[in-house]
Amino acid sequence: MRNLERGAAPAAATLWPNTSPLEGRPKRASASVRKLSRLKRWIWIYFWLLIFEGVLRKWIFPGLSGPLLLVRDPVALVIYYQAYRCGKFSMRTMWPFALLSAAMVLLACLQVTAGINTIAVALYGLRSYLLHLPLIFVIAGTWEQEEIDKLGRWLLLLSLPLMLLVLAQFNASKSSWLNAGTGENSFQIDAVGGHIRPAGPFSYGIGMQCFVVLTTAFVLDAQMRRRKYPSWLVPSALFAVIGMVPLLGSRGVLFSLGIMAVFTVLSGLSHGARLVGVTKIVLLLLLAGVVVIQFPFFHSGLSVLQVRWRQASDNEGKIQQVLNKRVVGIFQSGGEAAMVVPLLGKGLGLGSNFASSAIGTRAFLAGENEWERVVIECGPVFGLLFMFARVGLAGYVVLRAYRAMRRNQVLPWLLVPAVVPLMVITIMEQPTFLGFMVFGAGLCLAAARTAERHPGYRTYVLRPASWPTLEREP
Repeated sequence: MRNLERGAAPAAATLWPNTSPLEGRPKRASASVRKLSRLKRWIWIYFWLLIFEGVLRKWIFPGLSGPLLLVRDPVALVIYYQAYRCGKFSMRTMWPFALLSAAMVLLACLQVTAGINTIAVALYGLRSYLLHLPLIFVIAGTWEQEEIDKLGRWLLLLSLPLMLLVLAQFNASKSSWLNAGTGENSFQIDAVGGHIRPAGPFSYGIGMQCFVVLTTAFVLDAQMRRRKYPSWLVPSALFAVIGMVPLLGSRGVLFSLGIMAVFTVLSGLSHGARLVGVTKIVLLLLLAGVVVIQFPFFHSGLSVLQVRWRQASDNEGKIQQVLNKRVVGIFQSGGEAAMVVPLLGKGLGLGSNFASSAIGTRAFLAGENEWERVVIECGPVFGLLFMFARVGLAGYVVLRAYRAMRRNQVLPWLLVPAVVPLMVITIMEQPTFLGFMVFGAGLCLAAARTAERHPGYRTYVLRPASWPTLEREP
């Protein structure tokens, strides 16, 4: 590097590449940074609306509950506009989605032309199928490790206050304002023993269930790797998660957490040095469990969960039968529907609440599970094409998460049990499920990208000397 002569003023271009010689500041770089900052800000708005949308619909503006169901739609459109300005929304990355969108729009036009569907229901169906999916790739290409850590910090901070809200809803009567539903004179779903299924700040309990599973992934990741969280934050969040599981009374949460426990053990066994993290998790779980069982609310929630488990077992059978019905049965129902529905289906959006209200019925018009619903709405060809595309995207997420785990980034791998079931078998017509699906998948891919591009990550390599050592990736 050439030394500057004494007394000579350095040229602006020497200190600041691509700068204005008059101002000496990177004008183009700062403009691009501002655009990217706006994009990230709108993604955060989407996240906060996902968490507190139910507060608006249940307590603040109950008369506008219907329109507020779509409150994240304009935010998604603004995100796409900002992403386009930042170069994060281009055909180079979006061409698979563009092809899928073209096929679905063609199907909607054919259905309307043939008199199978109405324009309003078809547009709502296209909104459910297509509007939010690109967020996965925008978040994956935009968020860095700083935003991921910040999200984890917020989830851990929110867990204890939300547990207190869930506890208050669990103890309150069904008619209490705490357990209000999203419509006039509507309430939350009954559990047993005069209790309801708490919804927290969400519209219904499914949002709280997704929140617990997502937060658990960050709690486990904080123990597997050193993260910049206060020392008190992770134990308090773990206490809140353990306390909320029986209060929610959801077997789906238990299944998801069980799968996440298996993924945690696998991540520890894959690299010997991470066994220390698994050991810390086990010890912290034991400590938090000992503390939680001292509180009466835990035993009340556990008794409700046990009663619900017995009742469900009497209706659906043992665990293996339940899994066959809720997993294998979902795929089978899609195949059976493909054998009987017309080629063009019965109409995009037919299985939505919007279509039910338009027709004047509360019945399920297109099946009760996702594969059956999609095939009935879209027909055997387009329906199975769309579902296979979702399965392929889920497989891509799993592959990227596995590659990130090998680079010592465990979070994407732990997010797989929280995200992949939503991508494969969850009903996209339900806005809360849809929001957690796209946000969780984008978060998983963003965390995997940081592992592939961050130069500070290492891969554990087992040497013949039995002790694991660290080796830089080539």
